[in-house]
Amino acid sequence: MPPRRFLPLLLLGLLAAPGLRAQDPALKDTFLQAKALWATQGDRDGATARFESVVAALAPRAATLDAAGTQMLCESYNWLAVLDDRNPATKARALTRLQALLDLNPDFDVDRTLTSQRLIGQFERLRSEKLAQVKLSYDPPGGTLTVDGRATPALARKFLPFGTHKLVYARPGHTPAEAAVELGPRDVKSVDFKLTRVSSTITFYVQPSGAEVFLDGRSLGRAQGVAGAEALDVAIPAGLRPEDLSAGFVLDGLKPGKHELELRAPCFRTKRLEIAASFTTPMADHVLQVVRLEPSKGTLSVASAWPGGELFLDGQDRGPLPIQKLPVCAGTYDLLVRFPSGGFAQRLTVAEGGAVSLEARPKPRLALLGLEGDQAFTGRDRLLALLQKLGDRLQQVTFLAPRPGEAPRAALDRLRAAHEAELFLTAVPVPDQVIHRVELVLSTADGETEQTLVQPLEEDPLGPLVARLNAPLPLQTRGIDATLLDLPGQPGPWVLAASEAAQKAGLQLQKPIVQVEGQPVTDAAALRRALGAKDRVTLSQGGAPVTLPVQQEPLELPLASNALAYPAVLAQLRLQYLGAKGDEAGLLKLDIGLALMHFHRYDKAIEVLRDAHVGATLGVSQGTLDYETGLCFLRLGSAYHSEAAQAFRQALKYPQATLFGPDGPLVAPLARQALEDLK
Repeated sequence: MPPRRFLPLLLLGLLAAPGLRAQDPALKDTFLQAKALWATQGDRDGATARFESVVAALAPRAATLDAAGTQMLCESYNWLAVLDDRNPATKARALTRLQALLDLNPDFDVDRTLTSQRLIGQFERLRSEKLAQVKLSYDPPGGTLTVDGRATPALARKFLPFGTHKLVYARPGHTPAEAAVELGPRDVKSVDFKLTRVSSTITFYVQPSGAEVFLDGRSLGRAQGVAGAEALDVAIPAGLRPEDLSAGFVLDGLKPGKHELELRAPCFRTKRLEIAASFTTPMADHVLQVVRLEPSKGTLSVASAWPGGELFLDGQDRGPLPIQKLPVCAGTYDLLVRFPSGGFAQRLTVAEGGAVSLEARPKPRLALLGLEGDQAFTGRDRLLALLQKLGDRLQQVTFLAPRPGEAPRAALDRLRAAHEAELFLTAVPVPDQVIHRVELVLSTADGETEQTLVQPLEEDPLGPLVARLNAPLPLQTRGIDATLLDLPGQPGPWVLAASEAAQKAGLQLQKPIVQVEGQPVTDAAALRRALGAKDRVTLSQGGAPVTLPVQQEPLELPLASNALAYPAVLAQLRLQYLGAKGDEAGLLKLDIGLALMHFHRYDKAIEVLRDAHVGATLGVSQGTLDYETGLCFLRLGSAYHSEAAQAFRQALKYPQATLFGPDGPLVAPLARQALEDLK
């Protein structure tokens, strides 16, 4: 047993052993305990058990261990050989331990203060049976050595297997040197490397690790890894530890003159440094101060009136909405919000120090199912390419590309089962002797369908469909809360009806409006154009000016318009209804019912309309809803005439209600006529 007076020095050496900091703390602790048990207590069994546990943990991954792990494993084998040799029952295992040590690192030398001379002799005999010694010198030192193409520490001596070996010594800024050695039993050969300098080198360390390095605009890789003790001289002045820095990055082969060094890393400002000509002439080795990158971040806030939204940035799930002031790296992102129905997608840029806030409104998800069949025809590839890029052109819907190789029917079944889309688009070649047309079939999840015939070789066969899908829903107009008519002989739009608030402000019924903001107006359309984006407007009916608030007024959904894709309209209305309340919800139900009537789905339309209610009574309002309900019952046939009559009588209760918009025809006369026709 080693004398106890040497214990403090032993433990100090252990704690200072290079590389042990990098190991697993629990494993390192076990390793130190094993040494202490033998050194302080003479507990051979306890020490052996702990060294065995270290070997069991490290030996299976010996090929991938770093230098510190290899050192710990070699030392464990050395200690176990010593402990086994002291016990007659385990003495034979000592040679096995020494052989394992040599197999792991032939250049390791046993601890000669710990190991007996007899074991040292056995160790050297084992090594000499297969290995020969090469003594090496390096000028200048600090380079890298490879033996037969494999990197190895540049030690003063190496033990290599018998045979011929190629040794290469290299150092940045110098021409590499090569040597070949032939080794046999008991050989001891010397190799002296002397390199010739050919350029300057610049070594630098980056905080944080992982930055991409550019020299004069050309990428040289990344400054990654972790620095070791060699970086102490630059880390300490910067108030950092070596492990806070990347491993040293070496710029080699620098030509004389100035150079620009640039470092880029996500979430950090790009750093540019000018390398002066004095760094390259005369040729020398330089070490820069620590290059520190400054964070570059902003915040993102996303809210929605629609429930159940989940935020994704560049495909990464960032959690449910609402999200307030989420720290994100400055840059451009593809933002996606997935709702239980519908989705919201937007590309946005977060500036450094900036705060981006947005409201996510779900849009229908349009799933491209693909082209039915595999029949070849002129323009097939062109049409498929245009369909694949369709999402780049769409504004009102979120585009879902098809899965490669998936048949349209299979895609439809999958998407419907998972509720992943509200709209589906299929391209169907029209059978003919020669296919010149393709039918684009757009449908909702409930089967409301619209077909469009296109010719694949047209200049833009998808243009009309894109235009209809991008058309905004014409559901509102700006107005003054009054019903206006254009009557022959009148100098301006006639005020047929107005809200109580508008009348209190001075607007008079049964009189025309002749001026808006001091300019004459001749009809209702001109008046609405004059409102522009104003919040309030001053108008005249020939007397004192009247100032009224400008507000949004509802329009009925137009039917049979060539400008709209009605499956998409219906999908949008259904999504908007999910986040609506009060009159907004009632008016959306009216428009959903109208869209269903467009598809002749009168039974489904009735289900929606009978549950709708609007508190407003002027313009498109409750009377409008009752009148359209009556029309829907009429379309269902004579069995529902009594329900139709009841709806028309209800519409008569709202004499200021109109169709189409605030300037449309009054509902009451139309309802009376419908009742007469039912008699």
